[in-house]
Amino acid sequence: MRFEFLSGERFSKYLLYAVGEIVLLVIGILIALQINNWNTRRIEKANEKKIYQNIRRQVVDDRNELLRVQAFNNFYSGQYEYANRLMLANDRSQIDTLAIIVMNLSRYSDFQRSGNIYETLVNSGELKLLKNRGITSQLQKLEVTYNYMNMLEKIHWEIIINELSPEVKGVINYATLKIIKPEKLYSVELQNILIESLFLTKGKEGAYNQALEDIKALIGLIDEELGVEK
Repeated sequence: MRFEFLSGERFSKYLLYAVGEIVLLVIGILIALQINNWNTRRIEKANEKKIYQNIRRQVVDDRNELLRVQAFNNFYSGQYEYANRLMLANDRSQIDTLAIIVMNLSRYSDFQRSGNIYETLVNSGELKLLKNRGITSQLQKLEVTYNYMNMLEKIHWEIIINELSPEVKGVINYATLKIIKPEKLYSVELQNILIESLFLTKGKEGAYNQALEDIKALIGLIDEELGVEK
């Protein structure tokens, strides 16, 4: 009986020891998992911050390019408005000025962004790392504005190639700037092309302004996320 009692007592101690070992092992595993999760979150947060910083750099570059393109567009838009007034008034006293502006109808603003930010984020899978939904939504909005802007620029280019070039050909000697067919400068066909170009420059002006507003809002959201002081 004494032997059985001692064996039972020893077995209980072993059992208690084994349970203790298992508990310690489980605690160790949980701590290791917690540390691993913490490290993973820390790395993801660092990567997220880096992505936000990259986005900010790109849209700042885009903003600078937009301001340049916008100034270019506005300059020629003003010229087209003036030429339209000359045509409407049939003012022949400034035919040389009109000829120069008609030649400048081939000049058009073409915004070249630094890169397709949203598409790159989607294709790389990095979009999933961005937790701030306000920033991702604003990126989508900016992408829509860019696409609309590029569509207007494409239409403008097609008008230059398909309508303007055939109409102006033979009217002005590009080498000497001599007007060969002065009556064509006041034709309905050329005036219609001028109106189309003017309409597109105004449309692009609106798109450029919208893009600048979208970029301003996006930079504000990113700076807030990164804790940048105003």
